Amino acid sequence: MSQSHTGPAYEKQMVSLGRVLQTLRDAQTGDEAVRVALDHVRSEFDFEVSWIGLYDRVNHKLLTKACHAPKGLRFIRTHLNLTPGDVMEQVVIQQRPLIVADFQNEPRGGEWVAIAKNLALQSGVLFPIRRQDVCFGILLLGSQRWGISPTTGERAHLSMLMNFLGDALYQHEAEAQRQQIKRPDQPLLTLLEKLGTLEGLDSRLRAVCQETQKFIKPSRTRIFWFEPKGNYFWLRSQPNQKQFVSNVDESATPTLMIPIEDVRGFHQSLTNNQLIVVGEIQSSLKATVTERMMQLLKACSFMAAPILYQGNLLGFVAVEGDTARIWSEPEKFFLQGVARLVALALPVSETDDRIRQMEANQRLTSGVVRGIHSDLDWRKALEVCATDLSSLLSVRQFIVLIFDEDWGGYELCFQSQVAQTKGVPMAWPGLDDVDWQMLERSTVAVCVEDIGHDLKLMAWRPILHTLGVRSVMACNVAPGNAPKGVVLVCDQISRHWTPLESSLLEAVSRQLGLLLHQWQLQRQMDQQEHVYDSIQWGLRTIQRTYDLEILEKNTIQHLAQLLQLSAVALVSWQPGEEVARVSQASVQDKEFWVDEDCEVSVGSDAILNWALQTDGILPLVLEDLPDISRHWVSGPTACKFLVMALRTAPDHRPTAVLVAVGRPERRWAEHHTNLLTLMTNQLAWSRRHLSLVAMLTTQREQLEQLNWYKQHRFEELYRLLYKHAQRLTELSQNDLESQPHQQALRELESLMDSMKPTLSREDWQLHGEYQTTPLISLLTRLMERVNGLIQQQQLWTKVHNESNLVIGGDIAKIELVLCELMGAACLRSQPGGRIDIWCRQVDRYWLELSITDDGEMTPRLIEELQKGRPDDPLAPSTLDEPPGLHFAICKTLMEQMGGEFNLSRLEDNRILSRVLLPIASPTGRQSHRGTVINKPFFHKPGH
Repeated sequence: MSQSHTGPAYEKQMVSLGRVLQTLRDAQTGDEAVRVALDHVRSEFDFEVSWIGLYDRVNHKLLTKACHAPKGLRFIRTHLNLTPGDVMEQVVIQQRPLIVADFQNEPRGGEWVAIAKNLALQSGVLFPIRRQDVCFGILLLGSQRWGISPTTGERAHLSMLMNFLGDALYQHEAEAQRQQIKRPDQPLLTLLEKLGTLEGLDSRLRAVCQETQKFIKPSRTRIFWFEPKGNYFWLRSQPNQKQFVSNVDESATPTLMIPIEDVRGFHQSLTNNQLIVVGEIQSSLKATVTERMMQLLKACSFMAAPILYQGNLLGFVAVEGDTARIWSEPEKFFLQGVARLVALALPVSETDDRIRQMEANQRLTSGVVRGIHSDLDWRKALEVCATDLSSLLSVRQFIVLIFDEDWGGYELCFQSQVAQTKGVPMAWPGLDDVDWQMLERSTVAVCVEDIGHDLKLMAWRPILHTLGVRSVMACNVAPGNAPKGVVLVCDQISRHWTPLESSLLEAVSRQLGLLLHQWQLQRQMDQQEHVYDSIQWGLRTIQRTYDLEILEKNTIQHLAQLLQLSAVALVSWQPGEEVARVSQASVQDKEFWVDEDCEVSVGSDAILNWALQTDGILPLVLEDLPDISRHWVSGPTACKFLVMALRTAPDHRPTAVLVAVGRPERRWAEHHTNLLTLMTNQLAWSRRHLSLVAMLTTQREQLEQLNWYKQHRFEELYRLLYKHAQRLTELSQNDLESQPHQQALRELESLMDSMKPTLSREDWQLHGEYQTTPLISLLTRLMERVNGLIQQQQLWTKVHNESNLVIGGDIAKIELVLCELMGAACLRSQPGGRIDIWCRQVDRYWLELSITDDGEMTPRLIEELQKGRPDDPLAPSTLDEPPGLHFAICKTLMEQMGGEFNLSRLEDNRILSRVLLPIASPTGRQSHRGTVINKPFFHKPGH
């Protein structure tokens, strides 16, 4: 081994290394490169044994490629297995040089331990032969001496040499793999030139089979054609099998047919332009999909490439193997190429047929347009369209469906007479969400080849089965919009619908959409006219009817005739009542009945409560009703109800419910519900108007009678008082010294003078009169009036007043208001309770008088007194009866006089009655109201 890195010897070594590297680049084979590298190592390095082994990645072993050993010793091992953990495997995996001090005693030496003993080797050096991260083999340099180790320069020399050897081995391996790959480009070019010289589709298909057989060399090559009418594949072409194979299958005749329903997954993959590959360890489809196909072809391996033309599956090219086989990528590429060449080789005759068919389709669509714009009979236009379309597509059924939004299903609009099919239902169920969106988004017709194996249009499958339909095309008349109209063409056999047929149906459906739209517009106009007539009838009835019973009777009968209802009932009750009755009923069918004498509980009856809780019409069926509701209205099983409360405004409480009943097969259309809603609302407002007028008329009559009676009673009382006053005056002239007698007489005369304005001016209307009185006198008279109640309830009262103001206004009415409030406070207080009267001057115009007591009062009365009566005059209120009625009158009187009256509850639960009184003006006239302080002025008891 050399020891110096400089001098002539080193330069000579570098020159030798350069020559050998150039030789490695020019080596023709990998074996030659290995021999050149090993000869250079033997000549430049002093080792007894030099060995190169190439790495077999598949079997994980080293193959001996070249070896130099001492004379008399031979290296006879052609391969060495690598064991986990041995030094050779370590070099292969880590790809780094390794020095072995003693091969014969190395515990990780593997098979080289025995070889070292045979060759008398002691130490050695292992160098990897690698390129980038790929190890191609190992260089082993062995010596019969101990402790031999290459220098740094020698390591660099060997590393450079091995790297160049690795590059050379990589280039030769890549070239070998490239030469082994089949090149399908030249056979495809040859086939393309050959197809240009042939005439007729069958001759071209035979040429394709022959070239495919030559290139791929399968057991059989065949071309199957697709028949859409019968929905099956049939054998159309195959080469002369005897010149390629000897075991020809007898069943491989042109009459071989493969039904699509047996290989549906296989057919779907071909339609998606997918290459089908089935080999020994590879398959592009599941085993369950290809198993049936392999049974029909009687093959252990095969490939199939689809023949597609304008998106339409024409057939497929199949290569089959009687044994398991792995198909290479060039073979797959070639098969796909020939399938596309077949698609381009369609004869001109078929193109002419397609052109003629397209012209016929164009004539059909233009004829539909002419029929729409010129023929007033839309049904005749549909019949002409159905006849022509059925002839072109060879179908027997043509159906047009219109979506009915009222019940969510479809209505049979038209059925072709070509099919002569009986029993087609008029009502078709609604589509599920998936099918609805599919028809809405699809720009072409939706095709179902076999309804038994396709999940499309599931909701219509029972009807299609009943009609004997096997395959169907469905098209939305307005693609991109909701499928409000659907055209169906059906066939009794399993059938593949071509894109041309789909586009034809799509074009016809678009034209029919215009016709159906006009027809629907006419129906809507008829319905709107019907609604308009109902409105006119309702208005005339309201204007001419002044009796509530007659109004209800006429409306119920009109509804029954207008909507053709089996029964109609109106259940009504008075505000605040707990029991309702059937006020009006009309039964048109003997299977229905309404008990007009039955009492219906407003709080517990299901129909009434559901209607009152629903804003609008509530649809029900008989089975929804409990037994308690069936006692007063009922019908046959599954009969349908429409229930609606008679509402007028959100704040008005309904007092009636309308119940409409129909037969089980009855479908409520939108215009039916609109009419029912309109008539019910008209009836509700009319009933409310008549009820309110009747209530107000009754109240006025009662108040007029009461006022007449009290007025005449006051006149009689005044006459009697005047008569007795005259007699007392005559008697008093004889007893002039009786002061009490004179005082009583003056008070009686004052009382009579105060009654004169009431009798003369306020017989039918209140009139105000300005008077003044000291506040102390007003309070004294007030306490005198309620003293009896105070004594009776044993109440403790106290008046808190520090001023002597003069109150101005209608004193008589003010005294009555204060007396009413004080009396009510006494009556609601508990025995032994306390009542305080607080007086406070707000400003120079107004005095605040507050009464506090510890009595009880309903919160509703306080709330209604503050907010006013309910918006519904017919609704019960706490202000309709005393004490609420009296409080409301007091509040109105005080407001008319410019003052205020408020009733509220304090934080300590006392009741506060607050009155704002006017202070007398120095001019003697009623003062204008100044600033009002709403905060009450009072103190707690005992302060």
